[in-house]
Amino acid sequence: EGVPGGAGPGEATVRAHWLELPETSATDGLDFFYRSCSIDGKALRNYSFYWDYSNRVSHWVAYPLCSVYMGNSGRSEAWGYDPFLPAAKQSNVSGGFREGDNGWYTRGHPIPSADAHAPQLPPPPPPANEILNATTFYSTNITPQDNDFNGGVWATLEGRVRAWANSSDTLYVVTGCVTDGAKHYVLDRSNNKVTVPAAYFKAVLRYSKNSTLGNSGFMAAAFWYNHDSYPNTFSKNESMSIATLEEKLGYKLFVNLDEVVGEDVANAIKSEKPATVSWWW
Repeated sequence: EGVPGGAGPGEATVRAHWLELPETSATDGLDFFYRSCSIDGKALRNYSFYWDYSNRVSHWVAYPLCSVYMGNSGRSEAWGYDPFLPAAKQSNVSGGFREGDNGWYTRGHPIPSADAHAPQLPPPPPPANEILNATTFYSTNITPQDNDFNGGVWATLEGRVRAWANSSDTLYVVTGCVTDGAKHYVLDRSNNKVTVPAAYFKAVLRYSKNSTLGNSGFMAAAFWYNHDSYPNTFSKNESMSIATLEEKLGYKLFVNLDEVVGEDVANAIKSEKPATVSWWW
């Protein structure tokens, strides 16, 4: 772990125990990367991302979330380039985005800073010497977001995800954006165009070995928002099944779940409507 990995055939499915990973493709021009970290002397995976060079955003960022990753280290504010990629192939996010063809957008984090606050002292040896929170400020984890969206319903959902994680053994999280149909762009600090996504989504797969809910200890929920301003509210009416989100996206989420629980159980987990499960609410 801790090094980039190209999205060759089967690249994601090789890691059969990484339940957070979506499907990848060898022909879509995107590249899969993953990074690791060390917490309390233990090597752990940090997050994976699927990089779109032409739009300069990650189509998704995927990671496991539990209490070990969350702590009190605080925000590093270390806005900068991702060392996995040449600077010319990513965005210069230091200082924020410049206005593009539709005004100003804030810097949104697919994996929120608050999901990576575990203290790392002293720093671990390479290749895990990236400070956990600082990696959430790399350009590959930044997308242009409407400020009201970012600080409104999206922030509320992010807080809910952390609460779900605190009540689970592990919560596997995928946060992504949709560039198909995107109409606007911003400029980065080097005057490169960065696509403003048309929509955002979040999918979570909960595992609790002692739970009587769900199937084989798993249950899941998904959310999709067109990129617009929303009230700072959140309700079950905004949720959908993983299967429904997969249909909207056109690719498979939690691609390795079949290997863990079998295809039939995986389909049942993905088809369950979270609005009907009181635990989420």
